[in-house]
Amino acid sequence: MKIVACSQARLDSTRLPGKVLLQVGGKSLLDYHISRVTQATKLVEHVIATSENENDNKIVAFCEQRGVRVIRGSKDNVLLRFNAVADELALDNEDRIIRLTADCPLVDGKLIDELVSSHLAQGDDYTSLNTGNLIRGFDAEIMSVAALRYAAKQANKDYEREHVTPYIYQHPELFKCGHFKALTNISSAARLCIDEPADFTMFEALVAAYPDDLLCASSQGIMAFLAQYPAIAQLNLHVHQKRLGE
Repeated sequence: MKIVACSQARLDSTRLPGKVLLQVGGKSLLDYHISRVTQATKLVEHVIATSENENDNKIVAFCEQRGVRVIRGSKDNVLLRFNAVADELALDNEDRIIRLTADCPLVDGKLIDELVSSHLAQGDDYTSLNTGNLIRGFDAEIMSVAALRYAAKQANKDYEREHVTPYIYQHPELFKCGHFKALTNISSAARLCIDEPADFTMFEALVAAYPDDLLCASSQGIMAFLAQYPAIAQLNLHVHQKRLGE
């Protein structure tokens, strides 16, 4: 069984254009993201899935410079884009794809490994990483390629196509769906995904203040630091997290 991580990335964000290539501390958000994903030990490959839009040529060039495979597909039908990744990599139905978003620069390779272990132990078709309602930014989902391909054929709602996995987890009669709970000992809130300027400001402040290299920091260590310095976390807690269909 092959396990592939696939991170969706694009540059035409309406709230923060070009965000994944914005620089903080001499590195782009995508540099942080790729470096932290590749610390997971259970992956055979990490792929960046971007759109066929000309604007995203910059992401292609960025990935080629770093030796990271990039696969292009539909801009709006991200589900179909992920399906194209499975096809181009010639994955079998029993293989697994982990869905990540490149606007989460601090995803945790250790949590990804733990998610994979939980998913396989439970015999799920789909498992989400659940860090509760207080923490955003370590998000990850894993699914069988069989479930992905079935969803790509059956999904007919815009939000199902945009967000990749809703068709799967909203049909538990068709798929065995589970959750892997992490960071359950954390009671403080933090928003570590980058959607709006306030999120970027918060990340800049975190990079400037964190005493060690964030490329190697654990999610527990990051959350402990933010609990110690809550003013940094407060910089973007007001940002509205879009719901499905918004």
